[in-house]
Amino acid sequence: MTHENKHQRHEDEENIENEMVDDYSDIVELGKEMEQISEENDEDKLNKTHDSETRSDLD
Repeated sequence: MTHENKHQRHEDEENIENEMVDDYSDIVELGKEMEQISEENDEDKLNKTHDSETRSDLD
């Protein structure tokens, strides 16, 4: 396999891994979605009832 073929194969593998991101705006949008999901998960965790000894934020 030539150096060019190895390079092309590596680029093809990267493109497969990053199929859901086409350009910078997709990255920004994906980041916003991930942040929203994270905030929702944080809210869900805070709203759960836990043993008061476990919850350090209730002191």
